[in-house]
Amino acid sequence: MGGTSSTPKLLYNAEKSLINDLITKNCVVIFSKTQCIYCRKVKKLLTESSVPFLSIELDKREDGTNLQNALTEITGARTVPRVFINKECIGGASDVEKLHKEEKLMEKIKLCCDQL
Repeated sequence: MGGTSSTPKLLYNAEKSLINDLITKNCVVIFSKTQCIYCRKVKKLLTESSVPFLSIELDKREDGTNLQNALTEITGARTVPRVFINKECIGGASDVEKLHKEEKLMEKIKLCCDQL
């Protein structure tokens, strides 16, 4: 029954570091998969709103599975898209659409995107 309980904290450190770096340097980051219709919806909504974003396509990366596992540990959810605005995970497609309908999405984005 030894020290296995502390082991998960050591998993995906490189991936968590990469995720942290990406969300620190970019106002809007979407962790996505190319065939995901919900990911496409979010990217379309942001594109139509002229919002610059970084899209990380997990299914096109060798470390995609590990990144998705790290995102699960960080956000508590495994599904994509995982959308970060101003270093905060706001959730997935339905969360983005809800913020957009409530006219709160651009407010959040403007906090870190000075070009809007």
